Amino acid sequence: MKKKLLTAALALVLLSAGVAAAFSASQSETLVSVSYLSGAFWNDLKATVKQEVDRDTSFILNEAAAQAGQGSGSAFSAQNGVNGDRVSGITGSGMIWTSGSASVQSGALVDATTGTELAVGNGLTAGHRYLAGSDVVLVVSSSSAQWMGEGQWTLTHGDPVQPPASLPFTDVVQGAWYYEDVAFVYQNELFNGDSPTRFAPDDRMQRCMMTTVLHRLAGKPAAGYSALFRDIPDGQWYTQGTIWAGTLGVVSGVEPGRFDPFANVTRQEIAVILHRYAEKMGYDVSASASLAGFRDAGAVASWGTKAMSWAVGAGILNGSSGALLPNGDATRAEVAAMLHRFASWSQRQ
Repeated sequence: MKKKLLTAALALVLLSAGVAAAFSASQSETLVSVSYLSGAFWNDLKATVKQEVDRDTSFILNEAAAQAGQGSGSAFSAQNGVNGDRVSGITGSGMIWTSGSASVQSGALVDATTGTELAVGNGLTAGHRYLAGSDVVLVVSSSSAQWMGEGQWTLTHGDPVQPPASLPFTDVVQGAWYYEDVAFVYQNELFNGDSPTRFAPDDRMQRCMMTTVLHRLAGKPAAGYSALFRDIPDGQWYTQGTIWAGTLGVVSGVEPGRFDPFANVTRQEIAVILHRYAEKMGYDVSASASLAGFRDAGAVASWGTKAMSWAVGAGILNGSSGALLPNGDATRAEVAAMLHRFASWSQRQ
């Protein structure tokens, strides 16, 4: 299986180099059009590689389960734990998480399914493949958990931890990548659902929602009304949080005197808001990371570059399949995740 994946990865690398060479050659020298190489053929090859990965993952799960039942060994071995267990893996070890809840206690764990690194405190998703980018420790928080491990993983028993919150939302299921994040914002009364049983994780976050949530995170400091923004009237559910954030200098209007409360908030706007808030709270915001490795780094606005570099460096903002998506509207689930990471980061300050 590893040989197949390495062969597929090599094919992608060679194709990428071939496309680059085709661009540098004259039209008379190219045998295949650049548009075909970089378009249809490239997309077809990526789809083929993904199909191979998915097929091999399914094969691993089925084979490991069958061999575990027969008591024989496998490259991927079936393992299980209970609440409080610490699962430690050395650099390069892999796993497929199959059921239960666990979170990263320390180290770097890469979600190979989504191409992102999990921040400390983030939970694992059932069915996803993971790779230890450094020595890593996971903590099981459900009554039971199962996974397929490859490489060196050790299990030690520890004191039980708080199990995942029982959420009232029917659209947030255990195993979703954002489950622990929604549990955090719900338990800490930062977010409400849009109904008693619906969280709406994929709905877009509005600017007035963001100021309200941040106000709650700060402990709801008192803020008297002022006509700071002409479109923020007194007495609305979002008034106090928005006036507080505006007066503090955490947010600004889209133009003088206008906040545009119901516009969607983008990922880079959230990074700027959290960066300003961290500065006002006296946190060390010296963390920074280069954005050059993201394919859309050039789309980051000049006013957002510093905050985005900080958010990536502090582990608050992760890319999505190699992209930052700075101008993408943030979903409620994404904001819950960023706030959860921000809270974990601030506790280490």
